[in-house]
Formats: sequence, C-alpha cells, structure tokens
Amino acid sequence: MGVHFEIFSSVEDIDRRLWNQLAVTANPMMEWEYFYCLEKSASVSRQRGYQPSHIVAYDGRRPVALAPLYERDRAWVEFGDGGLIEFLGELTGLPFQRGLVGTIPFTPVPGYQFLHHPEVSYADACNMLLDYIDFRCETQNLSTARIYFLNQAAPVLHSLLSQRGYIRLSSDYCAWFNHAYTSFDDYLGSFKSSRRTKIKREIRTIRESGIEVEMLPGTTAPGEYFNEMYQLYEQTWEKHMGPALRPFLNATFFRLLGQVFSHRSSFSVARRGNQNIALAIFYHKAGSLYGRYWGCHQEVPFLHFVTCYYHPIEFAIKNGFDMMDPGFGGEHKTIRGYEPVPVYHYIKFYGEQQRRIAGLILKQVGVPFGKPYRRT
Repeated sequence: MGVHFEIFSSVEDIDRRLWNQLAVTANPMMEWEYFYCLEKSASVSRQRGYQPSHIVAYDGRRPVALAPLYERDRAWVEFGDGGLIEFLGELTGLPFQRGLVGTIPFTPVPGYQFLHHPEVSYADACNMLLDYIDFRCETQNLSTARIYFLNQAAPVLHSLLSQRGYIRLSSDYCAWFNHAYTSFDDYLGSFKSSRRTKIKREIRTIRESGIEVEMLPGTTAPGEYFNEMYQLYEQTWEKHMGPALRPFLNATFFRLLGQVFSHRSSFSVARRGNQNIALAIFYHKAGSLYGRYWGCHQEVPFLHFVTCYYHPIEFAIKNGFDMMDPGFGGEHKTIRGYEPVPVYHYIKFYGEQQRRIAGLILKQVGVPFGKPYRRT
C-alpha cells in the first residue's frame, strides 16, 4: 500500500499505546502523557501560539514513525533560537515566524527526537518525516521548519538535517554524569579539597537548620504535592519574571501530571518537622533523572543547592542512574560537578524570497548556510 501520512490536531486523537510504543527509547517528556498534560491543560494551545500538527507515517496500516510538531505564527519563547526567527521577521517584514516546530513546548530539555517503530530503521523513519515536513511547508506557504533541543545521541538525524539544508546552531547545557560512583563520597572525591569542603558546609548548614531532604516517588507522594508544586512554580516565576508575564504552565497542567504522569515523577522534598520548606519535581526514565521546577516557602541559604543538586545526585548514585539533568540555565552548576554538553537546534527556510534574504542577512551576522554555527 506504500507510505502515507496523517496529521493530528491533538495528542488525544493519537492512540496512547501507539505513541508510547514508538517512544520506548525516548526521554520521558517525549511520551504521550506529557504532551497530553501540556495540551489538555491549554498551557499549549492555538491561543498561546501552538497549534498541534503531529505527523504519523504509516506503512500500509502500520504506524512506523511519529513527529510531534506544532504550527506556529510566532517564535517568541521557543528556547532553541526563536529569537533569531523573530529578528528576521521584524527586520524584513517577511513571515519567518510561520512554520512547523519540532519541540517539547516550554520544556527546554535536550532529547527531542522523531519517534519510530523498532522494526523500521531510524534513518528511514526520519527520511519519511522530513519528506513530509518539506511537503507541508511548501504547500502551506510556511516559511520555516524549526527543530529544537537535539542532543548528541541522534547522529542519524543530525546528518540528515544537514544534508537537507537545515542550518545548525548550538548552545551549551549542563548535565551530571555518574562516573562509576558508588557513593556520595565518591562524587565528593571528584573535587579539589576546597570545593569539597564548601559542598559539605552547604549540606551541613541545611541539616543544622533542622531541615531534612528526601526523594519521594510521584506514585506514593501525597496528591496535594502536585498542587503545591504549582503554587511554588508560580511564586518562583513571579520572583524572577514579574507579575506582568503570564506563567507558561498552569494549575491544571500540574494536576494532570499527578493523574497521568506520576509514574515518571519524583519530588525532592525539604522538610522541617512536618512542614514542607521546599519542593522540586523531577522526571525519570531508563537511568536518567530530569530536574524541572522548584520553589520554597522559606528562603534558607543553600536550600536550592541541596534540594535540587546534592540530594538528587545522592539519590541517582544510590539508584544506579547514569545522568541527571538539572534543568535549563544557572551559573552554579559547573562548580558542583555538572558538565557542559552541546545541544543543537536546526532551522530550514522555505520560499525563494525568504531563503535568499535569510541567507544574505545570516551570512552578514556570521551564520553561513550549510555550515554548523555555534552561538556565543
């Protein structure tokens, strides 16, 4: 029967088992439940500039590949390099913002990928989906295809994107790796004496203030923790972003996490007696731990480092995790054992005028077509 495609305007329209069968090797945020929480809560919606346009490729009746995609008419807050697209649009008046975007919305975590059936080669699956992305952009007069937050674990997709005329941009990210540590003391032993002493002092300060930290699985944590996590997320947002800008995520998103994503969730809980002082939420899968959001009811020196860095690292070592992703941003990570790793973003331009003008402008600012570009 040959390969054919179907576009879905909601994750709910795609069978949950089908999606997750294709996402077996993907990170937890690439699974059906996480996209469901984003879309069902309306955190991700047409009104917020994300129109779901998920592509499923079929070989006959068998689904063989899936690309979670969104049609966008703006590029603000895409985290990958939406700022570049906004710059081109504002400078030229051309609709560079109109495009298809491969991303996990509002979740700047390396690991976006095309999903595929294990009996189909990844190269074949990627080629199918990239062919259809070209077709859709060309026939719908979309100016760009943008794919954000690919890590080094997808060399086939990197190669195909470069071959097909995508420009590549890269930025640094930080992750902690378990270098065969068998205990937290092994981790501490990786530092020079002065740094090791400072980390121990930070942990001791928290303990001497009467605060204990533990990691609780989302499946056994009290259900109200998901609501409390939203309250702390909102509080942290206002502290850093101000009240004028609406938070990306809402209370419904966190409530849905508790309903359908608790099996992938854990909480790092800082508690004094019976009172929660701080919470951080993590996602986990296949030996990897992903830190997402945190907040505190009371400001305590070093509380963030212990709740979000040290205790999760100790938890990861005890449970044989290979990697811990602490989340986007932050200047305090490398001195605490997190290592810079590259993350990649790809953009392709469609339409003769858009491609010609983008090429001229980007070359002037040091982004030549067909060559990797590193953002500084």
